[in-house]
Amino acid sequence: MMKVGGLTAFLLLLRTIPLGGQTPVVGPSVRAFLFGDVQYSETDLDRPAGFHLGQIVAHASAILSDRVVFFGELSMTGRDSGYAVEVERAILRYEVNDAFKVSAGRYHTPISYWNTAFHHGVWLQGSVARPESVRFGSRFVPIHFVGAMVEGRLPGSPLSYGVGVGNGRADNIARPGDAGDANGSRAALASVSLQPSELPGARLGGSVYFDDVPRDGDTDADERIVSAHAVWERGALDLIGEYLRVRHAPGGGNPTTSSDAMFFHAGVRLPGRLSMLTPYVRWERMNIADADVVFSGVVSDYEGILGGIRYDFSDLAAIKAEYRSEELGGAGAQGSLYIQASFAVSMFAG
Repeated sequence: MMKVGGLTAFLLLLRTIPLGGQTPVVGPSVRAFLFGDVQYSETDLDRPAGFHLGQIVAHASAILSDRVVFFGELSMTGRDSGYAVEVERAILRYEVNDAFKVSAGRYHTPISYWNTAFHHGVWLQGSVARPESVRFGSRFVPIHFVGAMVEGRLPGSPLSYGVGVGNGRADNIARPGDAGDANGSRAALASVSLQPSELPGARLGGSVYFDDVPRDGDTDADERIVSAHAVWERGALDLIGEYLRVRHAPGGGNPTTSSDAMFFHAGVRLPGRLSMLTPYVRWERMNIADADVVFSGVVSDYEGILGGIRYDFSDLAAIKAEYRSEELGGAGAQGSLYIQASFAVSMFAG
């Protein structure tokens, strides 16, 4: 965590860096965005309702030379005791070519399409919130990852890849190992995606993640996560389907268990004079194994269906109205209504 002043200093720094528009780059070239949202909710769930100021998020990418790029992301989130500021991503990357790029830092873990395609800043995504399995703060999968990665797109091929090694989950499994690996056992991951040129807008992919999850006062649990996704984003239609499976082998006489999650999201932008409107629906479900000692008490079964509409009244501002019916831990369906205004502000240094 950083003090709130850190975000202000970061944004002021962007204004002092000149733009370089030539190659090779003489000085840093910086592009930044500021995201924010305000939300109103009424809900049957045991959660605070009313007005809520969402995350204020700053993205910045800096071209440091013709092959070196830095990307940073800071968020400011409202809490009961004030505002918490956190480094969400900080990545330094060296680009040998399109097929080989090596980087180190703090990432959104590439084990879910939604997790890497839609970052902090809810204006970027069609719905009010992320799917439950990959929401920020989720314990189902590690949302952030601290380590190093090699990635790229194979020449003349629609295939992209990524491999990485880094710190595993922290003692609080919703957190990455920001201050070092909690148990000395590094996490490893690999991902692939296929974007055939014959089907513009289509993408198929999957990933695998390995780690030993720390357990307080007990043996670590071997963790394996696999995922698969299918995406169609072309023209007015957006379709996203994902499946994730988490296997835990805790040892010590505890059984090996598997829990899974899946969701399907569909949105369509209306034609003609109604092109500012995008109705959408999503169905999602999480099934948590009863005997899973890692998830016990912290992750529950979930099933939800939602429908909403997004109104882009400006190029960089939108209003979403959404209704959800959710069932948590078998407690019966409960309804919630959300109205959210979100925006993005483009900033160029210099």
